[in-house]
Amino acid sequence: MPIDLLQIDKRLRERICPSCVRFTGAGTCSLPKNRPCSLFENLAEVVDVVRHTHSRRIDPYVDALRSRVCAACHFEDEHGSCPCRNNVDCGLDTYFPLIVEVIEDELAR
Repeated sequence: MPIDLLQIDKRLRERICPSCVRFTGAGTCSLPKNRPCSLFENLAEVVDVVRHTHSRRIDPYVDALRSRVCAACHFEDEHGSCPCRNNVDCGLDTYFPLIVEVIEDELAR
């Protein structure tokens, strides 16, 4: 069955964005225009990480996220350190457990 990325995107925007510290009272994202949200910029890869990871614990999902998505992010350095993640300014990292839940729910449909 094909994955509906548009539906997953929609569900994530409904569940994640209103809880995000970058979400403004006007209902918009306060990230600078030259810095797209890491979740939505990498959505296909994030969905693939969730789709191919199966665990009752979040650690294996985080490990897969770090090796497949974070390692390719231009913010992460050669030592695996990320200033956005370290400063709790990466929505993908901050809300990852909820992101996994939403994606798994959508994939189960």
